[in-house]
Amino acid sequence: MRLTRPDKGWSWVVMVASFFIHGLNGSILYGAGIIQVSLLDRFNRSVSLTSWAGGIFIFFMSSAGVIGSWIINRWGCRTAFLIGSVIMTSGLIACVFVKSLSLIFLVYGFVAGSGSGIIYTTGIVVVGLNFEKKRSIATGFASCGAGVGVFILSPVIQLAREQYGNCGVFFVMAGIALNMSVFGALCFPSYLEYYKVERHLADINLSVSSLSLSKKKRIYERVKVFANIPFFLICLSLFSSHVGIYLMYVHLPNFAISRGTSGFEASFLMSITGIMNCVSRLFIGFAGNSEHISTIILYFGTFSLLGISTMLFPFYGSNFVGQAIYAAFLGTYSGCCYVLLATITPNLVGLKNLATAFGIEMTFTGVGTLIGPPIAGFILDSGGTYEASFFLAGSSAIIAAVLGLASEVFHQVSHPTEAFISPENDKLFKEESQQQCDGIITQ
Repeated sequence: MRLTRPDKGWSWVVMVASFFIHGLNGSILYGAGIIQVSLLDRFNRSVSLTSWAGGIFIFFMSSAGVIGSWIINRWGCRTAFLIGSVIMTSGLIACVFVKSLSLIFLVYGFVAGSGSGIIYTTGIVVVGLNFEKKRSIATGFASCGAGVGVFILSPVIQLAREQYGNCGVFFVMAGIALNMSVFGALCFPSYLEYYKVERHLADINLSVSSLSLSKKKRIYERVKVFANIPFFLICLSLFSSHVGIYLMYVHLPNFAISRGTSGFEASFLMSITGIMNCVSRLFIGFAGNSEHISTIILYFGTFSLLGISTMLFPFYGSNFVGQAIYAAFLGTYSGCCYVLLATITPNLVGLKNLATAFGIEMTFTGVGTLIGPPIAGFILDSGGTYEASFFLAGSSAIIAAVLGLASEVFHQVSHPTEAFISPENDKLFKEESQQQCDGIITQ
């Protein structure tokens, strides 16, 4: 078998395949608001109860990365794409036939969400295993597929709902999920991936006799990372921010419809968030690489602007124009943290503990996405208003911004020789981190 070398030949096909996989997966992920409207019509239950479906889906999408990583290490990225696609497709098809909302929580939230998480993780990893010198460019291009997919496919999902009903729309979504396996099949193993899997299998054979001591070491590493106060504050920041972010993603379409916006226009709001999310990730990536800008300042600023625009949304969101303006704000500022964490996290915990730290961060993110939408639903069902839930969402984003800044303050206290949020030191660390990451993946 001829293996692809990094940055050459078939690696570019893998990058394009990952772009389309991100697009298809993102359209279903960020279409949670359209699904929320569908479930309200289909089951005629409370807003808070139906909101759990989207929350559970996003939670397992965030949490299934551990499973995805294990599949990749054991069998490779192509197999991981196939398994994730089949799981996700099965869950969405089951949504057509189930008769109770509790079963929707299981097949849509747990099953489809887990499949989506496996695909999401693999879509990121496969690019890293095919590129070295041009990894940042390739990763940025591939991740932009999510925004493009939401922009194009959100109206398609809404039209499918209008054409085929609240049950039939899940068939269309299942077809979208199944097509991810087609693009995943194009991701033949590269030189880096092949030897990564081979080394993992060798490590398994060597560690069988000392399994207990391996377990103890991993537990110690996790406890050590979790006890890091600056890192813990970042985790709390991610939890707080995602309480608000996915509260808005799930409830924005239904709010718009309640204010007289058509269903198709409401779905177009999701398209706006998608394309702005795509553009903002590119710009924040370039800004984060600047020697004059600190990533922690960008982290604080993006969440602050998101919080302010959300708290003020009731004053300008009574018509479609105002709703479209807010959708642009939501898309622009809600996804920047994922780009910035690639620098912030290793700066706090070191490269050795990076994988453990990302796993913990995604858990906090998942819990935030799980409880945010139902909290808003509870406010509405208890006689409150959308305005009150939007104030909660905006406050959560601002708290997240403050916690991010507090993390840097505590980090400075424990590392007094480092300049406070120094752009120069930030740039040096980024360069060193990239070099060390390249070495780790190449080994």
